[in-house]
Amino acid sequence: MNRYSTFAILSLLSLSTQAMAVDVRVTVTNLLGPTSSAFSPIITSAHSGAVDQFNSGSAASPGVEDVAELGATGATLITEILAQQPTAIAAPTQNAGGGFGPLLPGASQSVVLSGLDPMANRYFSYLSMFVPSNDTFIGNDSPTAIQLFDAGGAFIAGGFTLTADRLWDAGSEVNGLFGSAFIAGQSAADGADEGGVVTAADFANGFDFYQGQTTGPGYVYASSFNADTPIISFAFEVVPEPTTAALAALLALAACLRR
Repeated sequence: MNRYSTFAILSLLSLSTQAMAVDVRVTVTNLLGPTSSAFSPIITSAHSGAVDQFNSGSAASPGVEDVAELGATGATLITEILAQQPTAIAAPTQNAGGGFGPLLPGASQSVVLSGLDPMANRYFSYLSMFVPSNDTFIGNDSPTAIQLFDAGGAFIAGGFTLTADRLWDAGSEVNGLFGSAFIAGQSAADGADEGGVVTAADFANGFDFYQGQTTGPGYVYASSFNADTPIISFAFEVVPEPTTAALAALLALAACLRR
């Protein structure tokens, strides 16, 4: 075997190992009407099942409280995620043109979770503030509820849609107009501490405070929900296909061996 063949085989082995790492694009779409609610950037993560962001009936962690009350990009929450599993991958979604503004009604945001190991990053979690509110959020209570990969490492993630009955109340701030995020003239940094626990949000009546109020983007809030109202959708795709690098390596090997 000549030195070119040896180099090609080593390259193939290297690229095949790299090909095991998968990049997954997560796209989220706000399904609500033009005068309805928005979301803060969605904090997404891929993990082994070890990342448990919150539990119904327990006090919210500082990271969950930070997102549920202030939105933003979840730096504290991401620190908590990585503390639970250092090999987890976590990042917030961004607007199509870049930047971390709110996910407005009818709009979409996305993020690519790069270099996922199908074993170490098998499961998907999300968390985001639902606005206007004081501490309402979306998130998955069970860390193993959403699979990106099966036990054999195959990508199996399908899209899903959340309805209004999947909203949570962090229990960290009293609900009301005062201190609510996304309402003009209010500051999310205000608000009265509640000292409660995470519970299901009152989606039927919990947003009456905001009806007729002007939002930060300038539209007048007018919206109502029932249990079956779709609020946000999630879609997943691999980018690029994981076999691409391995195929390129095989072609390189074949070319070298012909010499």
